[in-house]
Amino acid sequence: MKLSLTVVPSPREAQVGTEPPPSVQLSEPMRRFQCNQKGCCCSGWDIPFRLEDFLRLHDRLPESERGTLTHGLKLVLEQGKTPEGEQVLHSMKLDGAGDDRACRFLESEGGCNVHARFGLSALPDLCVDFPAFGYRHDDGRVELWFDPVCPEVIEQLGESDAPLRLFQQQGFFGDPGLDLRVQHTSDRIGARLGQYTVPAAALDQIRAASVAAFAVDRPPWQTLSALLHAFRRLHLDDASAFEFSAFEFPAFEVTAPEDPRPFVGFLADCIAAHGPDLLAASLIRYQRFIWSIDPKPLVGSPVLADHLRDWQPAFAQWLAPQEDALRPLQARWMAHRFGTPMVKGRGDLREAADSMVHLYGTSLRIAAAMGAVLQRPVDREMYKAAIGASEFFYRSLHLPRESLPWFAASRE
Repeated sequence: MKLSLTVVPSPREAQVGTEPPPSVQLSEPMRRFQCNQKGCCCSGWDIPFRLEDFLRLHDRLPESERGTLTHGLKLVLEQGKTPEGEQVLHSMKLDGAGDDRACRFLESEGGCNVHARFGLSALPDLCVDFPAFGYRHDDGRVELWFDPVCPEVIEQLGESDAPLRLFQQQGFFGDPGLDLRVQHTSDRIGARLGQYTVPAAALDQIRAASVAAFAVDRPPWQTLSALLHAFRRLHLDDASAFEFSAFEFPAFEVTAPEDPRPFVGFLADCIAAHGPDLLAASLIRYQRFIWSIDPKPLVGSPVLADHLRDWQPAFAQWLAPQEDALRPLQARWMAHRFGTPMVKGRGDLREAADSMVHLYGTSLRIAAAMGAVLQRPVDREMYKAAIGASEFFYRSLHLPRESLPWFAASRE
């Protein structure tokens, strides 16, 4: 069989920003983000390369090593992307090495051989960008948001007990890692409220108010209750115009509800939403990302799923008494998540807000089970692992919307 490939230049490459942006917004602790060089994200899957990534790496390698680069190479094709319906090269995947499918360029101690030999610019864009994802506004402003599935993102969130704030950088940072991420950014920012597009100014105001809400000294669940009620009030009836300005957008006021019980019931449903065996399997898969504690006693325990199933006693004994000690980390994590462009949930603001509560609730259940397995109170280091595991759980699974409880997004 003869295979014909049409190589189409990446739309993203045409939008790479070589000029300094007017500003870059990011969660303030992420200014100090550095990869831990432990190879967390360099195993467990085949690493995808774009054609440009592959050619750049090929040119950097010595002649003696170029021949092995194509061994085990998989082409990922897309059908019908040209007027003639030809197959188009989407990406390439290099076979991983060993049982954990580690990147062939990963050194035994966890560092990247390509980065060490040829520098950051030789890496595939994916390797440079992760765990960040960037968005570019129509006026050229850029936002960089870092995924808490990465343990070093969580470490930066846990560096302080001070309320988290957003940071605005004018132009480039002067840091190669941050600046390359900015240059790679081309995805457009946007959010919806049902079928309506949310104006950029309104979206900025909503996210800023959400981050500020976590600076109030109260249990995070109370802040989440106030926020979810505020998102629930963001409702447009059928008579609303298809186009509206920021001035016409519903007011976003974060105030505590008169009756928190509906939200408390929703949070309890979020905690209990998933099967214990599924959560245990996900935690075992996530173990290569856990560095704040030793994961082996957890993932090797025969009673992990039992404590995930009967989480209420573990919650009462090992987690609830630690509420005050864990509050700053929880608040900073949730502020970081609510500061993102809220595009999770296909871009609907209310569904995105509900998704944050799902993350929070799942982290509580996992943390309680960790405490029960290890027979010790849940401290900050253990809770960092629970944060990452809950983030990983929702990244790894595409859960049907109808299988999950909803609160703010229940009004359609």
